[in-house]
Amino acid sequence: MDADVEMRERVRPFLYAGEQLVAVCSFELGPGVPAPPASLLAPAQPSQLQRRIEEKLPRPLRRLSRSRLLDPRRSRPAAAADAVDRLPDAVDDLGTRLMHGTNLEGGWQSLAGKFVVALADARGSATGSLLAVTDRSWLALADVSALWQSTPVMRQAWQAPRQAVAALRANPQGVLQRRRMDLEFTDGSWVALLASAPSEAAAFAAEAVRYR
Repeated sequence: MDADVEMRERVRPFLYAGEQLVAVCSFELGPGVPAPPASLLAPAQPSQLQRRIEEKLPRPLRRLSRSRLLDPRRSRPAAAADAVDRLPDAVDDLGTRLMHGTNLEGGWQSLAGKFVVALADARGSATGSLLAVTDRSWLALADVSALWQSTPVMRQAWQAPRQAVAALRANPQGVLQRRRMDLEFTDGSWVALLASAPSEAAAFAAEAVRYR
């Protein structure tokens, strides 16, 4: 099956009745996009294996595992431990931003920041996400399939009306990343994305702009 047709088929279940799919592109976040703080993310749902292990724990340990003491969003000790644990990632992020430049403009409460948080909340694969534009909205789908699954399992991570996006610029000037697309929002924030292939970036941007 053609790659574009296959991507379109993955998006169609998430469309409303009568909604027309305009274009779709496989993407990942730019290498300089920072990871959102854990305090902004919803708690991860335990896997089936985690639930089985938890069921075998003594009751006091089971209560502890479910308590706020281990939740960095609600416990200062847990938040401090989480910050220490994330420090190496922060150093890596800094080095990446120095190498690739700014990849996210706007705070976490901006439209671009909320886009990044929504993708992180989906807890999907770092690659294989889909960005789609329809006659009504923009959609981002994350691949949440398990490692043993050969077929992608898509989850809607983000949706916004078409009016929320001001522009999508492929291969912006002054940037060496050939696959790069800058998704610009109407509040002035933007985020850098990388298409799976250089040709995808230009084609997707052209389709989105042509429809406008």
